[in-house]
Amino acid sequence: MLFSRAAAMAVSIAAGIFAGYGAVFVFNKMPAKWLCDYDEVPDDRHLPPRIGKYPWALLFSLVFATSAFKALLLSWAYGAAALPALWALLLVGLSDGKYRIIPDQFVILLAVTGIGFAALGFGGSWKYAFLSPLFGMLLGGGLFFLIAFLGSLIMKREIMGFGDVKLTAVCGLITGLWGIIAVMLMTAVSSAVFLSLRLARGSVKASDEAPLGPFIAGAAAVYLLFPEEFAYVLRLYFGIAP
Repeated sequence: MLFSRAAAMAVSIAAGIFAGYGAVFVFNKMPAKWLCDYDEVPDDRHLPPRIGKYPWALLFSLVFATSAFKALLLSWAYGAAALPALWALLLVGLSDGKYRIIPDQFVILLAVTGIGFAALGFGGSWKYAFLSPLFGMLLGGGLFFLIAFLGSLIMKREIMGFGDVKLTAVCGLITGLWGIIAVMLMTAVSSAVFLSLRLARGSVKASDEAPLGPFIAGAAAVYLLFPEEFAYVLRLYFGIAP
């Protein structure tokens, strides 16, 4: 056990450094066309402003090393699936937070990690668990698409980008049915609390738009790091065994 923890810590530190500095490198080298809508041609407006290696690379490395250690303690196989997913979620959150757009390339990378989760049977232990990724994708993407569609009809403007819909669908694919429910609830609560605090401080207006991607990505990362805790709560309070 001691050797396993020591090995997990060593791998986590190495993975943290690689992921933290790698995220800054990839983010800064991201081509402008990744930040364009489908009908746009990149120009100087889309040239990505750089983020500094310090302190961000160090901060990302520390956070990712801690997250990697938590994932590897669950199992080495789970860690192998979770680490690239967490890295993709970090890039998604950075992109939407900075540029208000989620590049398809990062969403595709996140979707590919779903192969590892499917191989582990991450969908759960219930009767139709093998369909859990499909149900999660349909619920996450379908619900957010419905919100975006109805919101545009009622508000007469776009209230949610299609990138958020695709991101939530892919998060449902990797976390499964019960996972995407938890992710959507955490997204709603965290984004509402964040907006309420900013409104109270007077730093934003109620009509201002804010990117939702960082909250979705953060909620998905929390679920991936604490799947056993979420499963325990579902079994204890709802009698569900995901």
